[in-house]
Amino acid sequence: MAKPARVKKKQEASASKKSDKAGARRKAKEASAKPKAKAAAAKARTGGLRGRVASAQQKSAKPAKGAAKAPRERKAFKFFREVKVELSKVTWPTREELIQSTIVVVVAVLIAGIFIEIFDLIFSKLISAL
Repeated sequence: MAKPARVKKKQEASASKKSDKAGARRKAKEASAKPKAKAAAAKARTGGLRGRVASAQQKSAKPAKGAAKAPRERKAFKFFREVKVELSKVTWPTREELIQSTIVVVVAVLIAGIFIEIFDLIFSKLISAL
């Protein structure tokens, strides 16, 4: 039995979408492999010492008298800027959610306190009876 034209068109469209997705994945994979290959080639040329030499040069360089505090201040400002960015990503509860959560915590603490008090009374009576 022959398939209707609608079904054939849908099958052809889905097949072309799949091939488009596969092509896009392949291109992305090739693009990410190029920087890795360049980095590996640079490491091979320098013997892998590029980072170590640069860090040794930075350590040996002496900062000026007033320059020692500047990087720390910049780091502190950077830290607080990053904290602000991260806190902006937090999903803060609404007032109603906060009240409900507080009630749940208070009730749970009361139940746990009563439970502990009951067992404390039972064990204290048992110990005093001995």
